[in-house]
Amino acid sequence: MNKISSVIISLVLGTSVFAQQKAKTPEMPIEEKLYQPVVVIENFSSEGCSSCPIADEFLAKIIHMSDSSNTPVYVLDFHVDLWNKAGWVDKYSDSNFTLRQKSYIGKVPNQAMYTPQAFLNGTVTWPGNAQKEIGQFIQNTLQQPLKHFLRITAFQNALDSITIDYNIWGKTDSSIINFAIVFNEIYSKVTAGENANKLLHHHNVVKFFKTENVIFNRGRSFIKIPPGFDLSQARLIAFVQHERSWQVLAADQLIIAK
Repeated sequence: MNKISSVIISLVLGTSVFAQQKAKTPEMPIEEKLYQPVVVIENFSSEGCSSCPIADEFLAKIIHMSDSSNTPVYVLDFHVDLWNKAGWVDKYSDSNFTLRQKSYIGKVPNQAMYTPQAFLNGTVTWPGNAQKEIGQFIQNTLQQPLKHFLRITAFQNALDSITIDYNIWGKTDSSIINFAIVFNEIYSKVTAGENANKLLHHHNVVKFFKTENVIFNRGRSFIKIPPGFDLSQARLIAFVQHERSWQVLAADQLIIAK
């Protein structure tokens, strides 16, 4: 068993996904970086869905274990507007996120569209609360080397925008790169719909999302943010996908420096 796979403690048994792992550092040799596997979990959810809080709780555990062990597993929670006419309007929902979920349905055969629905590295989908299946995917994927690696740096400038520099190792033909600013934690009191009278606890809720074509292995991008937006409660997640299949090739995340 390699060093990365040894950090996995079976989620099937209801225990932690991750144990201690050697931290990623800037001094890590490029040759070693290139073989570092990653897992990107895109969960599509809604405050109007009664099954979504269970998925949120489960994915929160993954985020906590990933952060504490510095393991490259990245979670994004996209709130869709599918349930906004069912008694409760999710203020974090975005029709563009619904379109992204629909696009995934067109790429993964024989799949229906529902919430909570998680897409794993762009190729596999399970309900967001499918602990056994998602845990097994993480365990298997973190044992498989990759041919790509992504490193990002970012800072907030004086023009109410974030500047992002990225460097991709590996071939980038027919690739896209995604940038997401997510809220680390949000508490929301729901007063109607399927989650009426519940205090929901969300994690890594996507606030801003941007996709660009990869032209060169090194690049720079910008994300506009509203004046006064509190970056101390957010993080930046970036990931590279194949343009047609949306298979995830590499990913990185960081806290944005002012």
